[in-house]
Amino acid sequence: MKKVLIVDDALDSRLALRSMLKNYRLHILEANDGVEGWQTIIKERPDLVLLDLYMPQKDGFEILRDMAKEWIGVPIVVVSGDTQQSTIDSCLSSGAKAFLKKPVNVVEFNDAIKIID
Repeated sequence: MKKVLIVDDALDSRLALRSMLKNYRLHILEANDGVEGWQTIIKERPDLVLLDLYMPQKDGFEILRDMAKEWIGVPIVVVSGDTQQSTIDSCLSSGAKAFLKKPVNVVEFNDAIKIID
């Protein structure tokens, strides 16, 4: 069974993403901040990470940089309320496979997670 890790400090965001994943046959992991998220990535090697950008201790930008630096090939979909084009471009150029704007559109979400098939 494929594993998806949701990294977001907002419980309501994690619950919403978990709800969107319920129709897929996936093992869902959660982390409530960037440090826990990074540790879970290293330990579990998920098949996909759904990553928030703005979190305490270690933000999503740091995780993207660390993933590239460590050559960890786990695909990342950024899920953020920061919809500035410069932020989107920065995430995609830093290795994110997709960028979803909060609140997440279900059709866009379903398209984005197809990368783990």
